[in-house]
Amino acid sequence: MYHTMDLSEAEQRARTREERRQIVERYDQGREDGVVIDDWEDPKFEIYHTQDRYGFIHDQRLPDDFGRSAREQKQLDKEMSRVDKWLKMLSEGNKWFPRGARHHEKMVERVWKGVPERLRGTLWRILLDIDRIKQEQEGKYQEMKEIARHHSPDIRQIDLDVNRTYRDHIMFRERYNSRQQDLFHVLAA
Repeated sequence: MYHTMDLSEAEQRARTREERRQIVERYDQGREDGVVIDDWEDPKFEIYHTQDRYGFIHDQRLPDDFGRSAREQKQLDKEMSRVDKWLKMLSEGNKWFPRGARHHEKMVERVWKGVPERLRGTLWRILLDIDRIKQEQEGKYQEMKEIARHHSPDIRQIDLDVNRTYRDHIMFRERYNSRQQDLFHVLAA
């Protein structure tokens, strides 16, 4: 291996372009047959009894649900009681979510009390008005991805960051899987 001090600026740019091309190609290929993944990047795992409800992997067996403390059970019961309220609110979205809607203040109050975990993604999509933004900026994300693929000076750092992101989470554990690909593209764009 040679140091960048030994290379001219043009050689450094060429080397960076080639490295960026190789990294992008690996994400495009994903986990298809024939892809080369270093062992240190793709640990083997046994997850059947070590994954918590959030998808994180633990080194030892987790306590079963019967071992919940009174406080944990009370929290779970409270969240479950909120699910029905939130499902009703989501089904009647125009009454609750737009500014100036009849029940907007009540919705804000309920947000402060806590949104059930299983509905948080849906609520974020509504509050950020993602559907409208996607419609207004159709194709923009794809355009940004393409620009990053060919010109981003940060591809190597993004690749390093993606590989070490939540290494103990089931969705990011395997190198170049679909979740790592999605994260790579979002960060690059």
